[in-house]
Formats: sequence, structure tokens, C-alpha cells
Amino acid sequence: MNETSIQCLICIGSIIAILYAYFRHSFNYWKNMGVSQLNPTFPFGDMADVIFRKKNMGDKIKEIYDRMKGEKYVGLYFFSRKAFLPLDPVLIKHILSKDFHHFYDRGIYYDEENDPLSAHLFSIAGPKWKHLRSKLTPAYSPNKLKFMFTTILDCGHQMTDLLKVMADKDSTIEIKEILARYTTDVIGSCAFGLECNSMKNPEAEFRLMGKRAFTQTVGDVLKMVIIRSFPRLAKLFNFGVFSSPVTNFFQRVVRETIEYRENNNITRKDFLHLLIQLKNNVNIDTDNINKKQASDGTSLTVEEAAAQAFIFFLAGFETTSTTISFAMFEIASNQEIQEKVREEMNNVLKKYHEDVSYDMLMDLPYLDTVISETLRKYPPAPVFLRKCTKTYRVPDSDVWIEKDLSVLIPAYGLHRDPEYFPEPDKFDPDRFNEENKTKIWDYSYIPFGDGPRACLGMRFSMIQIKIALILTLKEFNITLSKKTILPLQMETKGIILSPIGGLWFNFNHIKQ
Repeated sequence: MNETSIQCLICIGSIIAILYAYFRHSFNYWKNMGVSQLNPTFPFGDMADVIFRKKNMGDKIKEIYDRMKGEKYVGLYFFSRKAFLPLDPVLIKHILSKDFHHFYDRGIYYDEENDPLSAHLFSIAGPKWKHLRSKLTPAYSPNKLKFMFTTILDCGHQMTDLLKVMADKDSTIEIKEILARYTTDVIGSCAFGLECNSMKNPEAEFRLMGKRAFTQTVGDVLKMVIIRSFPRLAKLFNFGVFSSPVTNFFQRVVRETIEYRENNNITRKDFLHLLIQLKNNVNIDTDNINKKQASDGTSLTVEEAAAQAFIFFLAGFETTSTTISFAMFEIASNQEIQEKVREEMNNVLKKYHEDVSYDMLMDLPYLDTVISETLRKYPPAPVFLRKCTKTYRVPDSDVWIEKDLSVLIPAYGLHRDPEYFPEPDKFDPDRFNEENKTKIWDYSYIPFGDGPRACLGMRFSMIQIKIALILTLKEFNITLSKKTILPLQMETKGIILSPIGGLWFNFNHIKQ
């Protein structure tokens, strides 16, 4: 070995030693603060299992939640980055609601200049978020949802028509892809004004781009590691959160649809119409369609409108279809619950002259409890983020959360905690009936988040879920297929709970 090679090895060894010393020093941060922590390992901190896809984030944080139960909070490390994990619902209430002004940011990377699709309501913060939230809230009012109801119902009928054809050929069906196509068609129509037809054509471009948005290649994973750990470097290299084909597709669809509507004076009562009004600096009146010039002088660009339509799609189609599939799993596994849901549904349909309507959906209290219990066992976002925007002293302690630190909210851990929900693995809708729901510990049940940044699309999602369940149970008796792998084990990729091997059901026609 020549002298140059030896010098290179010494240099590399010195760099590794310096990095190791830096990480070991960083891994003492929470201990020095007097906060309980785990045993972080170089260089991954506490997240090696997640990075190497041995566990998904929801399962990992729940594992930590269960292990550290009894503590009010825990300190974590993502590589050398520090994160705060509150375990106490009282403290979580402070973070999400009472002391929201310290935690109004989600801490999600976005780059308005180089990756405008990433600058959506879910990721942005500060005055711009507050203004946009107030502008978009009317899109989810009961009046606006009633206008969209027929569109959602039509998509639901297309889904059940497909299930009938499939069940005639083979009664055993994997449901997740069917439901993903249903929610794709719903949101494609309501948010983009497009007839996606993915129920008839699973290779429709809208469906393929939706799949790609939720598929992570090895390159995507490496890019996200850089984005999360070194955001300045990501911005320098113009790294986008989503792949170029996805970004280009959604921007093109919104731009072309807006141009077509404006050039042809077309008005539809959907989410995109609201975005067009905001682009043209028009206030939204939730009770009628009268236009009034906005007083604040602000408006959306086409790129900003595309970002808001995209998050409507991204936040809605995968989480909603997954919730429906888990609800079907529990209904298929508990036939007495299925019969009770169907009996209530049939009685209410008689009351409304066999018409599935918006008002009819609001008159199904037992179905509401079934959906609530599904969201408890399988929360759409097992973990969600906040970022400390102003240094915060944890109540009744000498612990400080520094500005810019990430805070993780463990929804999955709370929902499966036997202290708050006895026999947490048991599916029991009666936890949420009128008598029992008042006994639920405050902030132990947060499937849609809480506080000012709670999920804006909750009502919209609930309508999709109810329509899918009602129309399916009206046509079929559902039982669990032997193809479903039990007990359910969740995929280790991604952040949304997804069972390995899918969910397979037997769909048997009900004689009318």
C-alpha cells in the first residue's frame, strides 16, 4: 500500500471518528435535558427499523409508546435530529389546541419555487396557512357537500356495479384496489372536475398517477432522507417531494381544466370551482353562489390552486379507501355487527322511501359507531407531525422544546392503549354509542387530529365511507375469505396502515 492510499484511509477514518463523536454527543441531548430516551444507535438514532423497512412508522412509534408507558414524554432521534414524543393526552391537548401558537407548523418540507405542488394547505404554515385555511373551509361545509353528494353516490353505484360483475364470476374479491379506484373517481370528479372512469379502466392515467404518488422507489427513499435530514441541500439540488411525472400531470390537469372552464364559462359545484373563485379573488358565500369581490386583495395562482387540488386528492383517496377496507374487514369478521348495520340501514331507507340521500346518511347512529371504532383501531394517520415554532416549556416541568424541533403525535399508540380503551384489539362499536362516548378520555381518540389544524376534509371522507358501506351491504353479505392472512400484519413501507396480502372477502348476493 503506497503512501497516498494510507493517507486516504487515515482521512476517511478521521472523518468517521469525527462523525461518530458528533452523533454520540448529539445522542445525549434528551438525557441532559432530563427527558427519558431509548438507546439510539450510530448513525440512525432510534429509527433503524423504519429506515431499513423492518417496521412502518406507525408500528415503531406504537412500540415506543407501549415500552415507555408511564412517562409523560420521550425524546427520540432521527439520525442526529431530535424529536419530542408526548405520551400524555393532557400534554397532547396543550400541543394541538391550548398552546397551538407554539405548534402551528407541521414541519413538512415544501419548496414553493422549485416544487409548487408541495406548497399545499397540509404543509404550509404561518399567515399564509391561516389565510388559505379560512378560504378553503367553505368547500367542506354541509351545503357544499350536499352539492357534491350526487357525484359521490354515482361513483358508489359504479363501484357496486363492478362488484356485482366480479362476484358473478368469482365471489372472492380483494377489495383494496376496488375501493382505491372508487375514491380516485370521487376525488377526481369533485376536486378536478374530471370523469376518471378508473372503475371501468384501472389503467386510467389519473389512477396510475395516484398509484405513483404513493409508491416509493429506492431513489425516492434516498431523496426523502435528504429532504428530511438536509432540507437546505434538497432545495439546492431542486429535489421535489413527488416525482416529476406526478407533479407535471397534476399541474397540467388543473391548468387545462381551469382554462377550459373559464374560456367556456362553465360552472360546477365542486372543489375546483372554489379554487377558481379564489384565483379570481372572489369571496365564497357558502349559502348561495353570489360572487363578491374579496376585501383582502389576495388570490391564488394556478400553481397554488393545483397544490390545493392535489392535497385534496392525496389526503383523501388513500386514507378513505383504507378506512373503508378495514371497516369491511371488521364487518365481515363480526356477522352480528353486519346484521345490525344492515337492519338499521334498511329501516332508515324505508323512512326515506328507499332513497340514499345526504339526510339519510346523517340518520345512521349505529353505522357512525362502527366507523368510529374502525378509525380507532386503524387510524388513517397513525402518527402525525407538529413543529415547535416558538420555544416551549412543557407544563409542570423544567423541560423545554426548542424552536424548530419536531413533535410526533402517537395516534395509533393512544387508540390501542388499554388504559383508555379496554381490550383494545377487540372491535366494539358500542364504545362510541351515546352512553359511552362521553366517557372517552379527552384527546385519547384523534383519528383526524385536533385543534386548528385538524383534518379539514373529515365530513367529505365520512360521506364517501358511508356511501361505500351502505351500497355494498345493500347488495351483498360479506364474509372473510381464507385468502386474508390472519392475524393481520401491516406492510413495513409507507405511513398508512396496509395489511400484508390484502383484504379478501366473499361477496354473496342478497336476494331482494
